[in-house]
Amino acid sequence: MADEERIAKLLNTYRDEIRAKSPKSFSVWQKNRAVMPAGVGSLFRLADPFPMVVKRARGARIWDADENEYLDFMLGFSVMILGNAPPEVETAIREALPRGTHYGQCHEHEYAFAKLFCDMVPGVDKVTFCNSGTEATMYALRLARATVGRPLIAKFEGGYHGTHDLLAVSLGRPGPNAELCGPVEDPAVIPESPGLAEGAWKDTIVLPYNHPSAFEKIRRYASRLAGVIVEPVLGAGGTIPASKEFLIELRRITREIGAFLIFDEIITGFRLAPGGAQEFYGVIPDVSAYGKVAGGGLPFGAVGGTAEAMRLMEYDMEPGSILMAGTFNGNPLTIAAGTAVLRRLSQEPQLYARMDAMGERFRTEINRFAQEEDFPATATGVGSMFWMHTLRGPVNDVRDARRGDPTASVGLRLLYRKNGLHISPRHGFMCTAHTDEDITQLIEIHKAAMEELRAQGVW
Repeated sequence: MADEERIAKLLNTYRDEIRAKSPKSFSVWQKNRAVMPAGVGSLFRLADPFPMVVKRARGARIWDADENEYLDFMLGFSVMILGNAPPEVETAIREALPRGTHYGQCHEHEYAFAKLFCDMVPGVDKVTFCNSGTEATMYALRLARATVGRPLIAKFEGGYHGTHDLLAVSLGRPGPNAELCGPVEDPAVIPESPGLAEGAWKDTIVLPYNHPSAFEKIRRYASRLAGVIVEPVLGAGGTIPASKEFLIELRRITREIGAFLIFDEIITGFRLAPGGAQEFYGVIPDVSAYGKVAGGGLPFGAVGGTAEAMRLMEYDMEPGSILMAGTFNGNPLTIAAGTAVLRRLSQEPQLYARMDAMGERFRTEINRFAQEEDFPATATGVGSMFWMHTLRGPVNDVRDARRGDPTASVGLRLLYRKNGLHISPRHGFMCTAHTDEDITQLIEIHKAAMEELRAQGVW
């Protein structure tokens, strides 16, 4: 049997074992496919060999429809920083529910949440709410263009900022377009989906992440550039942190040319520190986009920034104010859940030191193991964000990440799921509910999967 056939047969054996232990999950997904495209509500729920169907979640664990228990390091794509179903959030929602699930109007609980938000984040004087990270980045770009009066926006290769037409380009995913990505110093704009409005994505330029050529390209477009948006840590791009020096220079040059610096803090906000990445790195943007953690597990997005940067959102004062609206903005249940989460994070800053220590332990032990056992593997991340790439480091951008062994990556993901680990394909997260024993288990699952693939001649 050819080596490729043998490896394919091995991976299919892992898939069969996953199907065998989760027949109900598979059946539910198959029924979904009759009435939902691909049987999922989001592309990112698709998984090999089929999506997980969740029955319940609590603390650092999640259970599928077949009652299989998993150690949860996906945490709803980073949302559940206090763990699944935290008691303070359940209490807050229970208290808010009798007052009504939706008003479409202002309510008296918005102030406490917005004030807490502004108090925690050093670069936010004012904040406005929406319902997703996609909306938040879209509004942040609109605000930049309207304020600065220029047409172009720059983003970084590998940065994921939601699904709207302006930024759904050059995510850096391997595939048929990889050879069209251009030189590393000057990435091309690659639309990631059919149907994107050409007039939208052609006003977006793409910069190299963690690379000095980014600054040259910014200067090249300076007279037409309204803003630069950046994930301080590439999330879906592979949990790759920007260097502090890179962000400091990005702040300097955007200020020099009069363009907005926009932080996409949808993942890093309230996760890297009480004040998010801007506190963690000591770099203050003009505007930031938020989501995930601050919604307490309910749909949420926000745009926050300095009072001057937010000026065109003062709808009753500025004739040129931007269009921003939403039926569910500031939904009372979301505000209640988010307030409960932010209040605990602000009152117990020591939680961050503990989560950061768990993240650092994972990265240190995996990198030491890979070096000692000569595995082509590199753990990346910062604070409570982590991932392991199937290549020897360093990993500074999405092009580095693409050099990973794709077959080993598939095998590892299958073994993670087979062995009770719930984690996304490109990033993992710690939460306050994780214990030292959970981190030990996480590390041991990774090591055992690496050794299994080596023993089987896959990696």
